[in-house]
Amino acid sequence: MKKIAWVVICCIMTLSLVIASCGTSEESGGKVTEEGKGQTITTKVEEKEIKTELGTEEKIEISKDAPQYGGTITISVAGDPNPNLLGWFASGPQHIAHNSIWTGDWTKGIAGGYGTGEVLWEENTNVPELNIGSVAESWRWVVNEADNTVETYVTLRDNLYFAQPDTEAGRMAGGRKLTTDDVVWCIQQHISNPESDNWKGFPMCREIPVEKIGPSEIKITHPFNLHLDSIMRLFAYVLMFPPELWDAYGYDSATDLNLSVGTGAYYVKDYVVSNMVLMERNPNFWMADPIGPGKGNQLPYADKVKFIIMPDLSTRQAALRTGNIDLLPYTRLEDANLFAKQIPQLKIAQRGGGHEQPIFFRMDQAPFDNVNVRRAMQIAIDLNEINESLYEGKATLINFPYYYTPAYADLYLSLDDPDCPASVKELFDYNPEKAKQLLADAGYPNGFKTELVIVSVWADYYSILKEYWAKIGVDVELRPVQDFGQLIGTNSARDFNGMIAQFISPCSTYPEQAQYTGDGWLNPSRVNDPYVNEMADKARAAGITNLTEAMGITRELTKYLLDQAYALQAPHFPNYNMWWPWLKNYSGEVSVGYMRGECNWVQYIWVDQDLKKEMGY
Repeated sequence: MKKIAWVVICCIMTLSLVIASCGTSEESGGKVTEEGKGQTITTKVEEKEIKTELGTEEKIEISKDAPQYGGTITISVAGDPNPNLLGWFASGPQHIAHNSIWTGDWTKGIAGGYGTGEVLWEENTNVPELNIGSVAESWRWVVNEADNTVETYVTLRDNLYFAQPDTEAGRMAGGRKLTTDDVVWCIQQHISNPESDNWKGFPMCREIPVEKIGPSEIKITHPFNLHLDSIMRLFAYVLMFPPELWDAYGYDSATDLNLSVGTGAYYVKDYVVSNMVLMERNPNFWMADPIGPGKGNQLPYADKVKFIIMPDLSTRQAALRTGNIDLLPYTRLEDANLFAKQIPQLKIAQRGGGHEQPIFFRMDQAPFDNVNVRRAMQIAIDLNEINESLYEGKATLINFPYYYTPAYADLYLSLDDPDCPASVKELFDYNPEKAKQLLADAGYPNGFKTELVIVSVWADYYSILKEYWAKIGVDVELRPVQDFGQLIGTNSARDFNGMIAQFISPCSTYPEQAQYTGDGWLNPSRVNDPYVNEMADKARAAGITNLTEAMGITRELTKYLLDQAYALQAPHFPNYNMWWPWLKNYSGEVSVGYMRGECNWVQYIWVDQDLKKEMGY
């Protein structure tokens, strides 16, 4: 895994935060004077400069102040949480209220300027060497060559207690210690409970044994070929909750926030549908601040975390302007530029990215069973023009099978890499005449008609592609469905002819490699290629002892996947995170670990309430 380089700077200097060449400045304290269109801030600071693998540079102020307890961290969300402790996508409040086996190591990130800077915690990340035990104190796995299995041994912490919300569920289970039996039961729910996403998505893992082998130790045994991707799923998204709540409430105990009882930093105090979720500090949370001026302090710092439900983007932006929320992540470049000009006091940093959805094929049907047709559909799209017109040229053009993120740099094949094959580069060189020739070679000199299934709100982008394809004689009917759930249902049932646009699995799912192996909806094109299967198995095996080596194997496989055009690429564009400077120890983190948007950074952050008042909020 490649690391982010850090440079320490300590001097009298003028700070200037440059966002997309907009020339605006970032306030970080000291005397502020108007100068031209922007503001120049002169102050004595100590900073670290971070430089990512893509070359972006950013100055991080090192926090010297002692953390303060109290205050509220206020976050906006676009809709009501969709809680499910047996799902792959538990809600943000649940990730704060409940603990997993492991989580991201805060000290490996920026950590207020004190971390190692190996990762920015900006994207979904599930790399063992970047993780730390949460419920687990330690873990190890051992290959048993005699029966071709891998045994995973987990030693559990003995200082985790369930929070005590003033609810019926809280009175039933709150305050008691998390036991080894609880952990075994929770893991088993994801393996063998038909309500769990893991049971539905990975039927080959339904018989995995989980055993208690000591007062604080468990053992999980996998067949060799299933171990790595399965254990990384289980460690990341099995969230602990009391079995007695399932006995009392059934599946509702996993899906009703008002029944939430966990061992996390906060617990659910109140939930008003379509309004807000209020979370209160768990005074018995097990974790201490691991680094910086507050090292050794009991976490969390803030008294409350409040999620305000705001479906409309303009409402969320207005709430940030008025200080009614503390931050706004997932911001597009044009909005970040505008905020930087209008509110120079805001902290703004590029964090992670988003993408349009790649397009997949019914490869069991003509014409997309022919690689020349698939390549023609890609070459007919001018992705470089789309990048310049929609994303100011800042997007990367490859997002299948994996988009670029620093923690998985060894996985990514760039068009600029010396070993990127010419046949792959050709796919991104807009050439409608070449596309027509490929169609003719495949037996479609006059083009053909087909359909593309999309979610209705995506229509604008795919209408652009429809126009490109029309120029080579391919008439594409856009077939919108109402929402993502309906899209997945359409894919699962193979209830379409032609093409379907669908999200890709994040890099954090590696080495699962489900987007090009297996027969489920996670592999939308239903790729079943002997070479692909062989290389995927080889990578999974290597990853048991060396994940970097496994990524190298998959990077080599990527050359073949791209050349075969098993999916049509879509731009992966940068997102920006904006926050008020009273959020201390915060540097724009999105998720510390596996699941993007889980907000599990809140336990490390403190609110400078005096600064907030001084700024008039």
